[in-house]
Amino acid sequence: MRRSVLAVVSPMNAARAGGIARFARERGWNLVAVDRLGGTPLAWNGDGVLATLRNDPTTVESVLRLRARGIPVVDLADTRPDIRVPRVACDNRAIGRLAAAEFAARKFRRVVWFSSGWSHVHELRWLGLSENGPAERWVLSEALPRSKGDDWNAYARWISGKLAAAGKPFAALTYEEADAARLLEAAMRAGLSVPEEVAILSVGNDPVVCENQPVPLSSIDQNIERAAYEGAELLERLMDGGAPPPGPLLVPPAGIALRRSSDAIAVSDPVVRRALDYIGRHLAEPFGAAQVKEALGIGRSALDKRFTAQLGRSIGAEIRRQRLARAKILLENTDRTIASVAAETGFCTPSHLANTFRAATGLSPRAWRKARPAAGASLAGARVENRGACV
Repeated sequence: MRRSVLAVVSPMNAARAGGIARFARERGWNLVAVDRLGGTPLAWNGDGVLATLRNDPTTVESVLRLRARGIPVVDLADTRPDIRVPRVACDNRAIGRLAAAEFAARKFRRVVWFSSGWSHVHELRWLGLSENGPAERWVLSEALPRSKGDDWNAYARWISGKLAAAGKPFAALTYEEADAARLLEAAMRAGLSVPEEVAILSVGNDPVVCENQPVPLSSIDQNIERAAYEGAELLERLMDGGAPPPGPLLVPPAGIALRRSSDAIAVSDPVVRRALDYIGRHLAEPFGAAQVKEALGIGRSALDKRFTAQLGRSIGAEIRRQRLARAKILLENTDRTIASVAAETGFCTPSHLANTFRAATGLSPRAWRKARPAAGASLAGARVENRGACV
C-alpha cells in the first residue's frame, strides 16, 4: 500500500523539493506538500510528516499535534533545537568553518559576520566562522530598534559607519544572498572595491541572485538537496518502526561556488589592490600587463616586484590565474558554449582557451565541465606567464 507523506516545508526551494521528490518517487509515496499548516490539515490521517520547524507557532503546534497522534515527524531545519524531534539538517557550524578556511587560505586576517537578523542558525554559522579566530558581528536587528528595521536611512548610516571603521581589507560571511546583496550595495556606495577591499561570501548559491549583481556573489552550497533526501530516508525508517537517532543528523556543505565577490587574496599594498581591481573589471577584454601598468602609471618592473612581494607571482601570472578561475566557474555553473566562455574571459579564440586550460589543469574545458570538480577547487597554482595582450 502506498504511504501518504505530508511535507510542510518553507521555503520549498528547488533543491529541497528535488531531494524530497526524488526519494518519494523511489519509494512510491503519495506526497502532499504545503508551506504551512492551519487547523484543517489536522484531520489528515497519513503515515509521516517532513517539516521545517521554525518560528511559525501555528505550524509548529499543528505538526506536534500530528506527532502526538503517533505519526512520525522529521524536521529538516535546525532553527528550533528546543523541539525534540528527529532532525536532518545542513551542518551550519560546518558552513561557518568552511568560510573561515576559505578566508584564511586567501590571507584575510579581518573577518566579519553580516546579517539582518539573529537566530540559532545564525549563531551556529557565526560560531563556525569564529573557531580559528574572532569574527566581528554586524547584526542589523541588534543595532537598530524594531521600529527602525525598515528605515533605509537608519540602515545606511549604520552600515556606512561599520564600513568606514573596519580595517581594510576584510572578508565577510553573510547569512544569505539577500544580506550579501545589501552589503555589496553599501560597499559600492562607500567607494570600496569588492573583492579587493571587501571580500563577500554568502550562503545558498542561488544563481539567479548570485549572477545578477554588479559583482557576482560567491556562495556556499548548503547541500540542501542531500539533506532533504536523507531526511526523507530517515522518515521512511521511522515509518518502518525503526528507532530515531540519538541526535540530529547533520549534512556537510557541498563546497563553495566561487565568483568574483570573494575571488581575491588579501593584500596590504594599495597599488596591488588597484591593479587587482583593474584586472577584475576588465577580465572579458584582451589586455595584458602592459595595459595594467599604463592604467596605474607605474613601471612594469616595479609592478611585478610589488605583485611578487604580496602574492608570490607576477602580474602576468595573476591575470592568467583570474581568467582561468573565471572560465572554470562558467564551465561548472552554466551551459554556455566554449566559444562564449572564451569571449567572457578575454581569450582570443576557443582554441587559445583550450590550450591554456589544458596546460594549467591537464584537462580540456569540455573534459573539465564533464568531470564537474568539487565547488571551490582552485586554479591558483597555475604558473603560466602572460606573454602578450591577448592571453
